[in-house]
Amino acid sequence: MQTGIKAVDQLISKHGIMADLGADTFQRRTRLTGGDERANALPFCMYQKVAHAPLSKQFTVHHFYMPSNKGKLASFLFDEKGQLIEQVYYQKVARWVQVCRKLQQLVQMPTSDIHMAA
Repeated sequence: MQTGIKAVDQLISKHGIMADLGADTFQRRTRLTGGDERANALPFCMYQKVAHAPLSKQFTVHHFYMPSNKGKLASFLFDEKGQLIEQVYYQKVARWVQVCRKLQQLVQMPTSDIHMAA
């Protein structure tokens, strides 16, 4: 998929989109449970969902970064069924917002369709 930004396309080609928990320079995928203290580092809208959820509820957070300038691109919060609950795009320029939307499409694809990171 072409995002329109060559650097992001190269990162996707190099790292793929994570389907399992883990981290690299481009992305980080983490599992949280309701009330998890690690939610303090999330954007406020995501923090509220996780902090006020029952302990039995599980969430997955997927963050994307630009390693060249250590900037955040986007964060996505999913419930245990894989449904998107919240998304935050850190970029305000329209071109970068489009990139974030394409990343969201990639993250929401069924696991079998995702190019796995090596």
